[in-house]
Amino acid sequence: MLPAWVILASFLYAAILFAIAWVGDRHPLYTQRPWLRPTVYSLALAVYCSSWTFYGAVGSAVRYGWGYLPIYLGPFLMLMFGWRLIERLALVAQSQNTVSIADFMASRYGRSQRLAGLVALIAVIAGVPYLALQYKAVTLSLTVLTGKEIQATIFGDPALYVAIIMALFSILFGTRQVDATEHRPGLMLAVAFESLVKLIALIAVGFFALIWANKNQLDVYGAVQTLVEQASPVGFLGQTLLAFAAIICLPRQFHVAIVECGDVVDVRRARWLFGFYLVIVSLMVLPIAAVGVHLFGDKASVPADSFVLALPLSQNQMTLALAAYIGGFSAATGMVIVTSVALSTMVSNDLIMPLLLRRGWAQQPQGDMSATVLWIRRFAILVVAAAAYGYYFGSGSDTALSAYGLMAFAAVAQFAPGLIGGLYWQGASRQGVEVGLVLGFAVWMYTLMLPALTESGWFASDWLQHGLFGMLWLKPYQLFGLTGWDPLTHGTFWSLLFNTSAFLLVSLYKRPGLGDRLRVEPFLDPYAQRRRLAASAWNGEIFVQDLLALAGRLVGEKKAQWDFDKEAQRRGQALHQDLRADSEWIQFTELMLAAAIGAASARLVLTSALRGTGMEITAIVSILDEAGQELRFNRDILLATLENLDQGVSVVDADMCLVAWNQRYQQLFDYPAGMLYVGRPVADLIRFNAKRGKIQHRDEQDIEKAVSRRIAFMRAGTSHVFQRTLNNKQVIELRGRPLPGGGYVTSYTDVTEYKRVERELLEINENLEQRVQARTQEAELAQLSRTHFLTAVSHDVLQPINAARLFASALYGSKDPTEMQHLAERVDASLRAAEELLDGLLDISQLDAGALKPDITVFDAQELLQDLLEQYAPLAQRRQLRLRMYMRPVYVRSDHRLLRRVLQNFMANALRYTRQGRIILAGRVRGDQVEFQVWDSGQGIPPHHLEQIYAEFHRYEQSFDWGERGLGLGLSICQRIAALLGHALRAQSTVGKGSMFSIQVPLAQKHEPTPVSALAKQNLQLPLAGLRVLCLDNDVEILMGMQALLSQWGVEVITAITIDEALTKMDLDPQVLLVDFHLHDRLDGLDALDALRENARHLHGALLTADGSDELKQRARQRGYLVLTKPVKPASLRSFLAAHYRS
Repeated sequence: MLPAWVILASFLYAAILFAIAWVGDRHPLYTQRPWLRPTVYSLALAVYCSSWTFYGAVGSAVRYGWGYLPIYLGPFLMLMFGWRLIERLALVAQSQNTVSIADFMASRYGRSQRLAGLVALIAVIAGVPYLALQYKAVTLSLTVLTGKEIQATIFGDPALYVAIIMALFSILFGTRQVDATEHRPGLMLAVAFESLVKLIALIAVGFFALIWANKNQLDVYGAVQTLVEQASPVGFLGQTLLAFAAIICLPRQFHVAIVECGDVVDVRRARWLFGFYLVIVSLMVLPIAAVGVHLFGDKASVPADSFVLALPLSQNQMTLALAAYIGGFSAATGMVIVTSVALSTMVSNDLIMPLLLRRGWAQQPQGDMSATVLWIRRFAILVVAAAAYGYYFGSGSDTALSAYGLMAFAAVAQFAPGLIGGLYWQGASRQGVEVGLVLGFAVWMYTLMLPALTESGWFASDWLQHGLFGMLWLKPYQLFGLTGWDPLTHGTFWSLLFNTSAFLLVSLYKRPGLGDRLRVEPFLDPYAQRRRLAASAWNGEIFVQDLLALAGRLVGEKKAQWDFDKEAQRRGQALHQDLRADSEWIQFTELMLAAAIGAASARLVLTSALRGTGMEITAIVSILDEAGQELRFNRDILLATLENLDQGVSVVDADMCLVAWNQRYQQLFDYPAGMLYVGRPVADLIRFNAKRGKIQHRDEQDIEKAVSRRIAFMRAGTSHVFQRTLNNKQVIELRGRPLPGGGYVTSYTDVTEYKRVERELLEINENLEQRVQARTQEAELAQLSRTHFLTAVSHDVLQPINAARLFASALYGSKDPTEMQHLAERVDASLRAAEELLDGLLDISQLDAGALKPDITVFDAQELLQDLLEQYAPLAQRRQLRLRMYMRPVYVRSDHRLLRRVLQNFMANALRYTRQGRIILAGRVRGDQVEFQVWDSGQGIPPHHLEQIYAEFHRYEQSFDWGERGLGLGLSICQRIAALLGHALRAQSTVGKGSMFSIQVPLAQKHEPTPVSALAKQNLQLPLAGLRVLCLDNDVEILMGMQALLSQWGVEVITAITIDEALTKMDLDPQVLLVDFHLHDRLDGLDALDALRENARHLHGALLTADGSDELKQRARQRGYLVLTKPVKPASLRSFLAAHYRS
């Protein structure tokens, strides 16, 4: 039984907390005082210092020296260098009405219910044992304070009553209103008071230690130095990083720092106040630890974690000991209360509510359900408290509880990649976050949580020593063979590695679309002043009163009525029964419901309600998603026209705010993700470029002058053309023109290559004389080579022709049939030789002129060699040569016909120069290449001849028995074909043994798809069905062809041969005009377009002509028409039609 004075002090302190919270709720003491609010906010942030931090930091200093410091150093670094991250989180949370870290991440990634539930589940699993740790700390403090062991029974354990009191406090002051985004001034004031109490208590004990050391002549500095030198910190860097992330990832810290932040300005004050708080606490740890070691040494009866209490007790300072106990009690209660509120909100909104909503709970006619929502949260608080106490009571290992503080940090650190990445990376995807969380948390469970439970006796311990299933590389403390690290650092490293890698890789694979990029703009740049989009009309049958009734059921009728009245007053409307709800009213209702039941559940409720009105699900998503309105802003032109331009384009409105741009514009100026959005002041972009050196300036004053000058230039509506050289040597040409009715459009063209060519031309002109001389010499050498070549050609062509003439003369005078047959065969052979020579010369001419275009396909290499084997087998058999083929089934990528020609030349040479033996046709796979080889057992080629074999008309003269003689062009043709295809040739030979010739070809997959350009894919996907197009051309054949092509696309084609006929058919209401320029009529194409559009200025027209002159294009552009040069490419025509399809 505890002493009465301890019980009385505990209940008295609890009563004081209740009184402070009650007064804070009834009378907002600090929320209306700007000078006091940051102080209360800063002290409330100190809920980070839990009871185990209060007691355990001293124990960590005794055991690990400086190893106690990371728990304070991590948040201090975040406050000093990462405070902008906290500010961004607070800004986004306020704009999105987020109520928890699970709700925040779900809102960032498409209001995903699954992601919210996953985050909530991980937070509960990580938080419940951490709550148990606070109960353990309170029990330990009571044991030390009373000097008696606590009874090991449920009702004899004070931790049970502590858990009940804290749960009741959390229910009374954490669930008084259904709107979780409404600030709880009473709760925050009580938590701030607790932080102040524990700070004063720790300072008092610390100063007492210093006074005692001075009185007893103990050198505190030397004792501290000895303490930190004897102990070695374990996992210092890893623990610092965990504490750095915990300040925003712990549910209680997110709740206090983000959800309860009344004004983001307070963050800037809090970084110094809370930072100073952490410094003071960390400094007080050292004298207490040094004096405690001096007094108690290694006594097992006085654990180092209890030095804060044991030190004043040992000196009979009961009042100070009681103050230290109250300080530790404050640390525990503050942490448990805020954590219970945060976890109950997530359990209610993201785990229980979605289950109820999917079972139609919100559609049941049961009146006001806001009380039910509150009771669900209260029930969740009791369940969390019971689970924490159950874990505390059932865990028999002090080690598991003492280590769980940092283990919980490692668990919630799994939120960091998705949370931080979502604020800075536009490409972060929901799938990436989900996969990363699942993998990271699974690894955390395997390497940290399960081993801790095993060491507590929950499971058998064999797997810790031998790994799962006996595999040593699966040992949880030495995963994949990684040794030498402490368990916490080891588990944190692997879990975050799996988490972050999966997050990045899956996000890169699942890239967000345009709608997703627009949706995340408030997260990427929360500082921007965004204009409210006009409310869009829709065909639903829901009224504002229906939305009010729906909101009243979930948040309470009084609050819903008050919020709706305030919104109607802002919009200048009166709330009457017939007021239809537009998209803005629906989004307002969604934000109100999100504050009560979470963003994902709010989306589910509204979706269900709107579907009851007969709306399609796509229309519902479009209405609910504000990004959908921005997506509809000139969506067709943005996708089909701007994105297909090589130039960057930006458009600003009359207020000098960005309203449209394309991807090329973002690439040219390397804007970071989230920098560009609809409504962004263009002055911000000019200033951003100037600070990066893309606009020349001398100081900040010059930057502002440049910004003002550019803005004034655009407001004046003056057209301009000039070039700018960026700091990366890129040259951009800017062309700006004013828009009718205000606004300005600017195009940005990369002319770097043009300027490079221009510089080269200038250099050529400067060195023209030397270049002319060099070119003259080259021309003379080419002429000499050509003369030699023609001489050789003449000789080699005349040789077989002369032989054929001699054989023909002999044939004319012969009477012997046998001799006549022989002479006829010789004539035929001579003529075939001349024919082959001319064919070879033609091939060389085509290859040199570039007339041959390769047809690259994927085909079976084994099949190709089999065909060659069958082609040359009869000849090899007649010459008694063994012909073999070796090739396994593979596929290659090349021109089938040209590759076959090369191999045929190799085979012809092998058969021509091989007297006896064998010829091998083989294909060998070498990495990603296949080397086709032809081996022969001929006489071989001397080394000095190998260097000349590819020259035209070069033949290695040797004796042979087959009556053939090479032309000297085969290998030259092979060399040109190989160069055309990008394949490598190789030759090797040994005199007396034979030769080998080969060509290397890329390996390919069997069913490799033919690549299609992104533009072609996009054009094929753009719908054209139902579009009416009027085609005017005086050529009937062209009209027939145009009608056949457009009809395949689903276009309704109207044709006309004359201008008068076209004017008559304007009654058919065409949407696009395609007009030939040379009509041979009373008007040309441009005048005809003007005539056709005289009474229909909304029509879009294109001029079709073979005249590609700049003058004609300029004339057409001035009149607002596009020029499509004949022959018109179908892709270009379709892109033009698609761009104006919805216009």
